[in-house]
Amino acid sequence: MAVTGSNGKTTTKDMIASVLSTQFNVTKTHANFNNQIGVPVTLLSMEPNTEVVVVEMGMDHFGELDFLSRLVQPDVAVITMIGEAHIEFFGTRDRIADAKMEIVHGLKEDGTFIFNGDEPLLQERAKEVSQHQRTFGLDDTNTLAGSDITTSRAQTQFKTSLWPNNMYTIPMMGAYNVNNALAALLVADTFHIRPAAAQQAIASFVPTENRTEWLTGYRGEAILSDVYNSNPTAARRVLAAFAAVPTKGQRIAVLGDMLELGDQSDALHMSLASELDPATIASVYLNGEHMRALAEVLQEKYPAGAVHYYQTDQQPQLIADLTATVSADDQVLLKGSHGIHLEKVLTALEAAPEK
Repeated sequence: MAVTGSNGKTTTKDMIASVLSTQFNVTKTHANFNNQIGVPVTLLSMEPNTEVVVVEMGMDHFGELDFLSRLVQPDVAVITMIGEAHIEFFGTRDRIADAKMEIVHGLKEDGTFIFNGDEPLLQERAKEVSQHQRTFGLDDTNTLAGSDITTSRAQTQFKTSLWPNNMYTIPMMGAYNVNNALAALLVADTFHIRPAAAQQAIASFVPTENRTEWLTGYRGEAILSDVYNSNPTAARRVLAAFAAVPTKGQRIAVLGDMLELGDQSDALHMSLASELDPATIASVYLNGEHMRALAEVLQEKYPAGAVHYYQTDQQPQLIADLTATVSADDQVLLKGSHGIHLEKVLTALEAAPEK
């Protein structure tokens, strides 16, 4: 089976592999080896007794998913959502949706297309797909709808329309992760996995390293690290989740440039201001050339001295300023594209101060 989407595909892949492993011998994409090299590597690494292979598929140009889908020929194809990732190469979300829909080009005639039914761009394009279709989302018109969502630092709980008496738990914060879980549960149902087995598998799945995770800094501060990748949709979602987590100290957001946004980059960086409120996130540290646009907007809504901007090559100064400020009761969010290397900030927060 094949999984793609602007956000959530690696987490969804991990969840799907977990639920299917309750009944089948499963091979899944390692880490995020999801390109024209990684997908063949996944197929060639299958053990002889593999019954289901869960293949994550990524793309940043037209034709790439067409090639991967025809190579894999999946029985089930999943699209998690449509965001702005790689919009530099496509121009609009409509064209990103067109490219993501290539995942059904290799879908078997008797296969199943599972997609986010809350996304109008996918609903419209799914009308051209002849294979069986099932949808997930928060709207109750979906095949599987989520509801009653509660989230904390360590986990998120929710109920579903198909199994309303069951409370599902995933070991991750953020209501945005519910859709990933719903996709996995719908795959489980498609493969006739017992609901109780799927419920347990979702609760105990292990996400790929470097995804959103809580860590503890040297001073005792709580660090929400999400330094692998970033795009506007993902950043807004994690900011909203971070702002809702209770803390005794201050919430501090450290944001790095979101790459591959093209001509819309400055405007999309500025859009993060909607999720940044001094009442919930006390101070903001921004790193990268495009974050300058967000810094200028935030200066108007934050008190003096609460917004700190650093050019890309000024990250060492950011680290010095941040580590001199953070205290044991604080919570720190790290979110940026991997090319900005906020993992260096994480390393500094976890390390003992130099004497």
